[in-house]
Amino acid sequence: MKQFLIIAVTALLLSSCMRYQDIKFVGIDQVKMGKIGMNETTMEMNLIFNNPNKLGALLNSAGGKAWIQDIYIGDFLLNEDVKIPARSDFSVPVRLKVNLKELVNNSLNLIMRDSVTIRLDGNARLSKGSIIKNFPLRYNGKKASSELLSQFKL
Repeated sequence: MKQFLIIAVTALLLSSCMRYQDIKFVGIDQVKMGKIGMNETTMEMNLIFNNPNKLGALLNSAGGKAWIQDIYIGDFLLNEDVKIPARSDFSVPVRLKVNLKELVNNSLNLIMRDSVTIRLDGNARLSKGSIIKNFPLRYNGKKASSELLSQFKL
């Protein structure tokens, strides 16, 4: 019993010393068109994040919905497992299924703006050894329209 109590207190103290900070969204890179169709078009891109934590991990799954200027543009899904380095930027390759009708209907409005609001809402799963953590994946921020358009490749 005494040994269990010592282990429990030690584990509690060690876990309180480790402060996990949220991974931060940095930007979008290398946007490429995939299959093109009016009802569904696929795009592939890298979402760039920063891990401010002392420990790295493995991103096993991620997915969710994406909006530009409150216009729902589609669902995104992680293409492959991603190693997350400690205290570093890293890129996450995702596939975005876009509703091209909505995007085309609003494209002039989006292009004419200096900046657009991007919103991502989804879930992700990280693992470090046998420890698995599910967490919400959320971002809401402005990006310069010229920056987004410069990343676009056909």
